Order: sequence, then C-alpha cells, then structure tokens
Amino acid sequence: MITIINGRRSVLAAGLLAGALAGCATTVPANSMSTTRHETVAAQEDREAAAHARQYDPGATKTECLAPGGRRSQIVCWTSSTNPTAEHLREARRHHERAAAHRAASQELRDAEARACVGIPEDDRDMSPFAHREDIDGVDPLYTLLGSRSGGSRAVGAAVRFRAVPGMTPEWLQRLVDCHLARSAAMGYDMPEMNYCPLMLKGVTATVISTGRGFAIEVRSDSVEIATEIRRRAEALVAPASHSSSEPVEGETLAARLAWPPPHSLFLFYSAPDTAAARA
Repeated sequence: MITIINGRRSVLAAGLLAGALAGCATTVPANSMSTTRHETVAAQEDREAAAHARQYDPGATKTECLAPGGRRSQIVCWTSSTNPTAEHLREARRHHERAAAHRAASQELRDAEARACVGIPEDDRDMSPFAHREDIDGVDPLYTLLGSRSGGSRAVGAAVRFRAVPGMTPEWLQRLVDCHLARSAAMGYDMPEMNYCPLMLKGVTATVISTGRGFAIEVRSDSVEIATEIRRRAEALVAPASHSSSEPVEGETLAARLAWPPPHSLFLFYSAPDTAAARA
C-alpha cells in the first residue's frame, strides 16, 4: 500500500467549510430547555465546531492502492485519494447546525413570550394569577370521559375559581394566563419561587371560563402525573377555611355554581354530589 499525505492549506478551506455548513436542517424542540440554556448550549456547540474546523485541511490527501469494490489491491495499484481530515469537516457541520438550532429555539421562545405578554403590566407578568389567593373562591377537579366502550373517566387537572374583581374580564384573564404559560416555557419551567403555580408545569394548557359569579381557570394535561400535580398545587392554594367541590354545599350542584357546561369543554365534566346521598 502506498500512502501519501499532502498537508497543503489554502484560503479554499474557508470557502469549502462555509459551503458545507450551509443548509442547516437540525431542529431542537423549543420547550426542551430555557432560553438561557439554549444560548449556553449553542455557545458550546460553536466552540466544538471551531475546534473541528481548525483541524480540517482541504488540501490534505491520502492515496491508497485499491482494487474494484474498495478492497486493497494485491496485484494492480488503482489510485484512490481521500482527505484524511474530512471527518473534522463533517463534525464541524454537525456542531454548527446544532448551535444554529438552539439559537433558533431560543428565539422562538422569546418571540412567543413577547407576543403573549404584549400589553400585560410588568407586575402582572412577574406575579402569577394564582398568587392572589384572597381572590380564589375554590378548586374543582377536572375529568375527561374515556369513551363509550371502556366507560369511566380520568382526572386531567383542576379548575381554580376566582371571584369577580373590578376590571377583570375573561378575555384579559386569558391573556394573562397565556403570558405566564409563555414565560414558563421561556424559563424552562424552572422557577422555584413559583412552585405553587400550576402554570409552571411543562405541557399544561389553561382555559378561562366565566362562571356567572366570577371566573375559573381550567388547567389540564394529558399526562396522569402532571394532572395529579396540577390538582395538588391547585388545592394547596385554597385556604383551610375555604370550601371546594370535594365538600359541596348540600343541595348545590357544581353545574349551578359554574354555569356548567361551557360549550368548549363538552368532553370534560366536574364531579357532582349525589344529592340523595347528601340528604340521607
């Protein structure tokens, strides 16, 4: 076997590297981490890409005698030249794509937060609506029907009822909730000072409805584990003296209390008390 290494470098390296790095196709889920973490990982990937780029030499060649089919020839010496530093070019491209993907994900989170929070006062951005415990009227579990064949139901979260306060509308409260959902994603769902807030859980959705006597924020998740944590956090918000649907007032149904059902939640229902059992 004859091996020749040519270590010539030229300005062509920069052009080849730039061309190889073009056309980034790597994607990273935006909500996989916080904006800060995305930027940190992007910087790490840039450093890795630069390290590999420095080791790539477009003029380097390795010549071997190969037979047809890529086997080393024992009889005829066919010339086959390769670049022994090509792997560094591939690695530089891979790290560069990942850096770009993380920066794109970070920007996506920032843009989503900016859109969701436009017009929301700074104080309301910094304080969860669930921090206003004095305005919370109660908590009710949320369920979804499992279907006609299996029957039964499954817990999907909780609804936190708020008393009507001056200036509050369901539209404004929904905007506030959406703002906090977007901020939670941008922070990577990592805000220990807000571990009481159901909106800080990854993958939850939240919808505001009017109850006739105020508003309710329905927080739900398809994950059984997350749904359980939603209910735990929601119930922890209620002062011991407050009453929730787990201890209903005799003769009062939750449908009456919440003007149930809202048209957009046809597949969800609140647990209603058995009035006959209650009278007994």
